[in-house]
Amino acid sequence: MTLKSRYMVNMLGVSILHFFAFISFMLITGKMDRILVAIPVNLFWLVGVNLIGAVVIFSPIQKFLNGEVEFSRAVKRIHQLPWMSSAWACLLVLVLSFISFFVFNVICPTCNLADMAPFYVSMMVIFSTFVGIFIFFLIDDFAAVLKAEIFEEFGELIKPTGARLRRKFIAAFVAIGIAPALLLFLEIFAFSDIRKLQGLTSEQAFSFDLLLITMIAGSSYFFIQRNLSRPIESLLSSMREVGRGNLDTRAAILTDDEIGSLANNFNMMVEQVRDRDFIKETFGRYVPEAVAASILENKGEFKAQHRLATILYTDIEAFTTICESLSPDGVVDLLNEYFSLLVDVINRHGGVVNQFQGDAMLVTFNIPVADDDHAADAVQTAVEIQKALSDHVFCHGEKMATRIGVNTGNVVAGSVGANDRLNYTVHGDAVNIAARLEGLNKEFGSHVLISEDTKNLAVAKLASLYEFEPKGEMTIRGKTESVTVYEVSEKTEE
Repeated sequence: MTLKSRYMVNMLGVSILHFFAFISFMLITGKMDRILVAIPVNLFWLVGVNLIGAVVIFSPIQKFLNGEVEFSRAVKRIHQLPWMSSAWACLLVLVLSFISFFVFNVICPTCNLADMAPFYVSMMVIFSTFVGIFIFFLIDDFAAVLKAEIFEEFGELIKPTGARLRRKFIAAFVAIGIAPALLLFLEIFAFSDIRKLQGLTSEQAFSFDLLLITMIAGSSYFFIQRNLSRPIESLLSSMREVGRGNLDTRAAILTDDEIGSLANNFNMMVEQVRDRDFIKETFGRYVPEAVAASILENKGEFKAQHRLATILYTDIEAFTTICESLSPDGVVDLLNEYFSLLVDVINRHGGVVNQFQGDAMLVTFNIPVADDDHAADAVQTAVEIQKALSDHVFCHGEKMATRIGVNTGNVVAGSVGANDRLNYTVHGDAVNIAARLEGLNKEFGSHVLISEDTKNLAVAKLASLYEFEPKGEMTIRGKTESVTVYEVSEKTEE
């Protein structure tokens, strides 16, 4: 069934409601012969005329569904649908009631209907109010289905207009509380003459009113609770999806009230989180992820950090020679493959890639991410990098080797540069010594050299795994004090 057809079926609720009231009236009075009058009237007025109006009301929405107009042209009518449908139904019932009153006045000129006109009008206004409120909640429930299907099929969200739930509660209170009480009050004190003309005793009239009130109030209550529970359940479902990590989720906006506004704000929140994650992910490709997270959390600021840290410095062995046989694109592909291999190892041990410098790489441990075992983790990283390289054949068809220097000392990390161009880096003698140790590998024909400071912190954890071979005290260029250097290698099984 199409959405238009479903809307038409819902609008037939006017006819069904009126026919139910008429049948109930005839059953109570025993005048079943009047059914021959009720059926044609319903078919012509509350079916035929009703559906003509419903087609006109639904027309802008149908044109959008057919692809004839833009979505913006249909949005206004979707918002108006419950109120326009309610007003149309109410008008139909009122007009039908006045036509019936006029016809009855012609048929029975001696009944003094003019004197009863105010009471009859009051009765019809109350009944039409019942019908209008019933149709409002019926179509409001349909509108939620309509919005859900438009969202699912077209991906279009209908932003709420800012309507208030209290208006619905007021309407519900009128349908369930005030109108029934008023009808019963007037039944007792004002409608007795009209009921006599209708052929009803006081008891029959009271029974008829109770039956009508129960049906309309009960159905209104049913659609009220559906109107509240459906959008809440939909929103909760979207929240659960986000809780599972699905940030592509959007909650369908099914109502124009506070619940619809809540769903709209939820979508905005998820979008902001998704944008934030995208920025963080993208930013993290150019600066350490931990730094990116800190900068975003602190609204662009990154406070300098002073900390004891371990620095790992790498450089590809004979890289210049390798590049001579490769095209520029080939060099880039090779470096990307090389760095990806090393970064996987670094990440496993909690290191943070601070800089890529040509074919060299500066890695920090314990800054900016805290790591109590930073020296041991750095040494393990260096050894496992060598193992990973020994097992890997690169895109140019050959293996590659890298030299690594590791040193521990006090450093300061922060952003340096101009106001419009900053770069995160670490400074201190510890960084320079790590770079010098990497260079010393050429003299010793080694691949991993560490300082005594690093060795002293790491040995307790790594003594059973690695050999720490002293290479003596070396004078590091730029340093007045000598540094004791150790070569690290895996212990061999005896």
